[in-house]
Amino acid sequence: MATTRADRTFYAVPLAAASTILICTAAGFAVYRFVPGLKNIPRPSMGAVLLAAAYGNVTYLGLPVITEVFGAGQGYVAILYDLLASTPVLFTAGTLISARFGSGKSVSLAASVKRVVMLPPLWGVAAGIAVQGAGIPVPALLLDAAAIMGRAVIPVMIFTVGLALEFRDLKRLGIAVPALAIKLALSPVLAWWIASRLGVAGVTLRVFTMEAAMPVMVLSLLIADEFDLDVPLAATCIAVSTAAMLVTVPLMMRVLFS
Repeated sequence: MATTRADRTFYAVPLAAASTILICTAAGFAVYRFVPGLKNIPRPSMGAVLLAAAYGNVTYLGLPVITEVFGAGQGYVAILYDLLASTPVLFTAGTLISARFGSGKSVSLAASVKRVVMLPPLWGVAAGIAVQGAGIPVPALLLDAAAIMGRAVIPVMIFTVGLALEFRDLKRLGIAVPALAIKLALSPVLAWWIASRLGVAGVTLRVFTMEAAMPVMVLSLLIADEFDLDVPLAATCIAVSTAAMLVTVPLMMRVLFS
């Protein structure tokens, strides 16, 4: 963040990302509340599919993909999307929804906000934006050290995604399909439309849209476990959406940018 030029994407990307996540959550709630055959699923399953419909793997998988496709210089879009939108919304609205549909512990909004504020990566983003905005040069030694450590992140992320893939509960795939359709199809369309209206264009718009098309977030599995949601169903959503992205991401990019 300290070496990235601040422009409209610094507010447009988080705003568009948060809007996309919340709209997808609402869409998932509407589908699973009112569509016959889906509206009577157990509450823990409802919580799991709502997480799957809205929250994407924008860092663990999105960051490696976009840096490979668009170059390392576009990695900041993933950071803005994740740390200024996806993770804060997950730890506030997402945990409140999970507590409502799960049978685990309760959670307060104040505790959720505190959880977000205490995230070390968020402090790193804030520090990077602060020094960049103030024009304070960051010592090359510090940037080089961060770059060396950063190169280890992507393979660790990919390995972690692999650990989360679980295909043993495919018999309930029918329950997950509407949530996965929202995440893999509706989410990128919404992201593209909202970001376009906020003035995001060019390569940045492509990167942002691709991030919105990423499969279900691995962290949602931990949230599901924490609040006693349907963990096997959550794992199925992650696994199936990760496999499906090989088709859906190129397809959505072709449809939206052809």
